[in-house]
Amino acid sequence: MCNLSVVTAQDTLFVNDSSMKNIITYGADERILNDVAKKQVHLYGNAKVEMEGLLITAGYIILDLEANEISAKYRYDKDSNKVEFPVFTDGGESITCHTLKYNTKTKKGFLEELGIKQDEFYFHMETAKRHPNEEIHLLKGRLTTCDLEEPHYHFQLSKGVIVPNERIVTGPMNLWVNGIPTPLGLPFAFIPTKEQKKNGLLFPEFVPLSNYGFGVQNLGYYFPINDQLQTAVYANLYSRGSWGLRNDLDYSKRYGFSGRISVGFQQFNVGFPTNDKKNKFSVQWSHRKAPKSNPFWSFSSSVNFISDNTSKNNLDPINPEYFTNSFNSDININRSFPGKPFNMGMKISMRQNSIAKNIALVSPVLNANLTRVFPFKNAFKTSDKNWKKTVERIGVTYNLEGQNRSNFSDQLLSKGDFSGISQQFMNGLSQSMTIQTTSGLFGNAIKINPTINYGNKINFQQIQKIYDPLANKAQNDTLQQFGMAHEMNISVNMTSVIYSYYQFIGKNKPKLRHLITPSVGFRYVPQFNQLVQANVGVNQSSIKYSPFESSIYSVGNTQKAALLNFGVNNTMELKVKSDKDTLSGFRKIRLIDQLSLNGNYDFMKDSMRLSNIALNLRISPADWINFVSGANFSPYAWDASGKTLKDYALSKQQGLGRFLGTNLTTSVTIAPKKSREKVANTTTSINEQNWNSDFNYYALHPERAIFFDIPWKMSLSHVYTINVNQSISNTNTAKYTFAQTLVVSGDISMTKRWNISGNLNFNLQEFRLTNAYFSLNRNLHCWALSFYYVPVGGNKSFLFSIRNTSSIFKDAKIEIRKPPALL
Repeated sequence: MCNLSVVTAQDTLFVNDSSMKNIITYGADERILNDVAKKQVHLYGNAKVEMEGLLITAGYIILDLEANEISAKYRYDKDSNKVEFPVFTDGGESITCHTLKYNTKTKKGFLEELGIKQDEFYFHMETAKRHPNEEIHLLKGRLTTCDLEEPHYHFQLSKGVIVPNERIVTGPMNLWVNGIPTPLGLPFAFIPTKEQKKNGLLFPEFVPLSNYGFGVQNLGYYFPINDQLQTAVYANLYSRGSWGLRNDLDYSKRYGFSGRISVGFQQFNVGFPTNDKKNKFSVQWSHRKAPKSNPFWSFSSSVNFISDNTSKNNLDPINPEYFTNSFNSDININRSFPGKPFNMGMKISMRQNSIAKNIALVSPVLNANLTRVFPFKNAFKTSDKNWKKTVERIGVTYNLEGQNRSNFSDQLLSKGDFSGISQQFMNGLSQSMTIQTTSGLFGNAIKINPTINYGNKINFQQIQKIYDPLANKAQNDTLQQFGMAHEMNISVNMTSVIYSYYQFIGKNKPKLRHLITPSVGFRYVPQFNQLVQANVGVNQSSIKYSPFESSIYSVGNTQKAALLNFGVNNTMELKVKSDKDTLSGFRKIRLIDQLSLNGNYDFMKDSMRLSNIALNLRISPADWINFVSGANFSPYAWDASGKTLKDYALSKQQGLGRFLGTNLTTSVTIAPKKSREKVANTTTSINEQNWNSDFNYYALHPERAIFFDIPWKMSLSHVYTINVNQSISNTNTAKYTFAQTLVVSGDISMTKRWNISGNLNFNLQEFRLTNAYFSLNRNLHCWALSFYYVPVGGNKSFLFSIRNTSSIFKDAKIEIRKPPALL
C-alpha cells in the first residue's frame, strides 16, 4: 500500500545525501503530491524544479528520488489544448519540448518533440538526447530560420549533432517548401554557430547579362589575420575579357580606432573594332578614432579616389554610383590644448568632378585658431554697469591658415603627368582677426553688435595681364612672385523683437501673436588694395584687374563701400481655446512661419546704390502641406529689350519696379494621420533588418522606406519658377521664362504582405516624363520578393530578386537583372 500525502503548493527544499547530492528547489501552482513509498514527488500546474543553475518548468513534473530522474510533460487546459510545455534552461540556453527525462546523476537527458533556437536557426526534433557535455544528438528533425510553428520552408534532417555555441553537424538534408519536398538538398551540413575567424571562400554572384558579357561578381576569399586585422580578396571575371580585383582590409583596436581600406583595380576590354583596354584604380579609406582614446588628438579619414574621374564605367552591373559626379577625399588631424583657447589642425583633401573634368588637390592645409577670448573681463571697475558689460564682452578671435593647392585637368592624372600637376600648385598664407562685442539700448530692447574684421593675405603667385594680338584679348601670365595685401571692414548691426497681440471675439477666444524682427546695420569697407590698370583689353582697351585674382587667396578691399543693410522678418501664430490641450488650454496654429524682406544701400556707388529686394515666404498651414516662395524685386527701370537701366522705375513712370524672378514650391504628404506620424518618427535604419545593398532600389535611394503596416502614403512636390527675360532680341522672344516640375512618389500596401511603390518626375513645361521608377515588394515572412523597374531616363533597368531575409542565408537568392545600358 502506497503512502500518499498531499501538501499545499509551496516551494520546498529537499536534501538527501544518500540519493540526490544536489540541493533541489521545487514548487507548483496547483498542488504537490508526495509518494513516500515510491520516493516520488508529483508537481501539478506551472511546476518548476531548480538545481545548480538548471531550471525545468512544465505543466507536470515528477521527481523520482530513487532513480535520480526528473520527468516533465505538458498538461491540458479546460479546452483540451496542450499548454505549459516543458522548458529546459541551462545557463543562457533554453530548450522547449513535449516530454523530457533528465538524470541528475549522469547529466543525460532524453527529449521528444524538441524545439530549440541557436542564433537565427530553429530546430524541431522528434527525438533527442542531451549528453553531459551539453551536446544534443537528434533523429528526424527540421532546420529552418522561419520562427513559425509550421515554417514556410525547412530542411528535413535524418540526424544531427548540436554543440551549443560551437557548431551544428547534420546528415543528409532535403529542402521542403510549405510542406512539399523538393529535389534540392545536401549530403551533409556543417554550420558554425560561434563567430570564428577562419579562412574561407566567399560565394560569388553570377551576372548572366551585362555590357561585358556573362560574369562572376565578387568571387572572394577571406583571411583573418588576428583579432585586430582581417582582409578579403575579391575577383570579377567576365566573358568578354574584362576583369577586376579588390582587396578590403578591416582593422580595429578596442577603445582606440577602427577603419577599412579598400583598393581596387578594373580592366575594361572595349572589344571590336579597337580592342582597347582601359584600366581603372580606386582607393577607399575610412578611419574613425574612438573619442575617449585621446580627447586632445583626433584623426579621421574619408577617402574616395577614382583614377579616371568617372563612375559611369564599372564592372558592377547595377553600379549604385552611376549618377555620382563628384568624389571627395579628406584626411584630417587636429590637436586641442586642455585649458587653453588654442587648437591646431592639418588637412589633405581632393575634390574630383567628372562634369568639369578637373581635380582640386590641397596638400596640405595647416591651420591654427584662437577661440574667442575676453581680454577685458573684470578689468574695469565702474558704476555704469551697461558700459562695463559692453567692455567685458569684447571678444577676440584669431585664425591662421596656410595651404598648398593645385587645380588641374583630370587628363594630367590619367596620363601620369605628375610634372604638369606640380606646376599647377599655388601656395600662400592667410590670417584674420575679429573683435566683437554686444551691447543693449533701452533695457536691451535693441541689441547692438559692433564688429571689426582684419585680414592679411600672403600669396606666392600673382598674375600679370598681357595683350594677345592673335586673340585680341588679355591673357594671364602667372608670376612666381611674393605679394601681401591687407583687408579690413567695420560693421554695426542693430536688431530688436517686437511683439504684438490681437484679441478676437468668438467662442474659442482666438488670439493672434505677430512677431516682428527688424534689423539695421552699417558696414564700411575702406580701399586698401588698388587695382592695376593696363591697355590689354579688346583692341588694347583699358581694363582694371587685381594681380591676386587667380592666387590661392583672393584679395578684397579693392574699392570703397559703405553699405546700409536692412531687413525685417515676420511670424504669425494664432492661439485658439481647445479642450484637447489639458495643459495650457489652448491650441497653437502657425499662420506664417516666415515672411522676410532684405536689401542694402551702398553710399559709395556712383549709380544703382539700392540693391534688389529679396522676399521670402514660408507657410505650413497643416502638418501635411508646406509652401515656400522666394522673389527678387528690382526697383530700377528697364528698356524695351528687358535690360535693367540705372534709373529708378518711378522716374520712368514704370511704378515701383518689377519682379525679376519668383518661385513657389508646394510639398504635400497625403496619408492617414497615424501613418504620417510613423513616417516622421522612423528613420531609414528600419531597413537594415530586412534589406541590404544587394537591393538596387535601396542602394540608389537609401532615404526611402517601405512600411507594410501603413495602408498608403503619397508625396507631391511642385516647383513653379518665373524669370524675366532681360535680353529680348526680337518681338518673338518671350518676356518671361517658365519652368514647372512635379515629383510624385508614394506606395500602397495592398495586403499585409504586398506593397507597390513608385516615383515619377514630370517636366510640366514640356509635358514629358523625365524619370520614373517602380518597385513591387512581397514580404514572405522569412523570404522577400522584390521587383524594381526604371522605364525611362538614362538609367533604364530592372531587377527581380528573391532572397532569404536571414543574415545566415543572405547569399541564398535568385536575381534577374538588366543594367541601364542594355535596355
